[in-house]
Amino acid sequence: MKAPTTLINLSELPSVDALLQSVADIELPHNLKKNEARTLLDEWRECAAKGKSAPKGKLESNYQKKLLKIANSLRKVVNGTGVIIHTNLGRSPLSTKMLSAMEALKDGYVNLELDLDDGRRGNRHDHLRPWIQSISSAQDGILVNNNAAAVLLTLNTLADRKEVIISRGQLVEIGGSFRIPEILRKAGSKLVEVGTTNRTHLKDYEEAITTRTRLLLWVHTSNYKISGFTKEVSLQELVALGKKHSIPVMADLGSGALVPIDEFGLQREPLVSEVMGSGVDIVTFSVDKLLGGPQGGIIAGSQVLLAKIEKNNLLRALRPDKTQILLTLQALKAFSLGEDGLSDIPVYRDMITPVATLKKRAEILVGKIENAHLSLSIFETESQVGSGASPSEKMPSIGIGIKHSKMKAARVSSCLRANDPAIMGRIADEVFTIDLKAVRVGEDEYILQALNKL
Repeated sequence: MKAPTTLINLSELPSVDALLQSVADIELPHNLKKNEARTLLDEWRECAAKGKSAPKGKLESNYQKKLLKIANSLRKVVNGTGVIIHTNLGRSPLSTKMLSAMEALKDGYVNLELDLDDGRRGNRHDHLRPWIQSISSAQDGILVNNNAAAVLLTLNTLADRKEVIISRGQLVEIGGSFRIPEILRKAGSKLVEVGTTNRTHLKDYEEAITTRTRLLLWVHTSNYKISGFTKEVSLQELVALGKKHSIPVMADLGSGALVPIDEFGLQREPLVSEVMGSGVDIVTFSVDKLLGGPQGGIIAGSQVLLAKIEKNNLLRALRPDKTQILLTLQALKAFSLGEDGLSDIPVYRDMITPVATLKKRAEILVGKIENAHLSLSIFETESQVGSGASPSEKMPSIGIGIKHSKMKAARVSSCLRANDPAIMGRIADEVFTIDLKAVRVGEDEYILQALNKL
């Protein structure tokens, strides 16, 4: 039987002042609380005017929940989803060494754009330039806000109001409605599609070249795979074609692997250094994925082309700040140390953690849980890198299955998200699972406490 609707009585709605008095103990600016109170009252009045039923819950409690969410908006999350580089959870977690380096910014200044040798104004990009050159084998390189910015800036510099040729099989959507055709248009470039979704030949590129062609664009389809009756042009072939017609070749790698990830049991991704070695003129890739750093995008390649890119006024809107530069520097330094450095990067530490280690942790954790409402199980499962990197590849992991005698899996998930810190997992066959692949050892205690009070 359908529950009766509760209509809103306008005369019973509290005043703004009454709402403010009900949340006097919540420490937020007075104007912020007042604005939220007015907005909420306007929403309820609009429902009343349209004859709609009242929203679930009392207005006062909804107001309080809204303010508490604002006061605690960005919170620590235990990642039990099994996705290591989780876009919704901030992608790659930052290492302890990266955060320790932030002490240099604490209540003080740094020489962001100052040459301490001669006291003159310096270039913020010079701090990372030698490190980018080293890890990418490129002549030059700079950092911008993210990889989308790197692609946009490069296209706008090299092909504004000119033609860019790309295979139809590489017109990818990366996520969040970011699509290669749209970023080309925003950059002012004219998209020239060649080939088909599954098959593109070298002659398709060559026949599309005109006097207005300024760039040959190759996009690594890291977030999906096409198999079967396929054909694609190799970077080496595209580079040879570019040289023949004096047209630069740009490769967008997306995740940007610096080390062979097949060593971690995953499908091999093209290395940045290998792509540069193929002779391409520009490579773009992310910092906050397989590089394990903060949000950022790197443009590496020809010194001549990088000089043009640095002169583009758009760079000022896309340039990194001191925190991005400092954190990216630490990430690049870690890769220069080889295997010892990789063990300090959380993403790679998660990848190499043995299943046996995870199983032992799960057994210890489950053994400490004292909640009669819970039915717990330990089982082998699969995790993934995430954020478009090796989308079809899985890594062995260990999951803790949780069933509650009085709650459905969705309710268990809701309660654990409300925990402090929030605990994220996944649901399958009405079982809530916490995958330990990306859960820190020190976070086991949070899970224990949350499950014991569930």
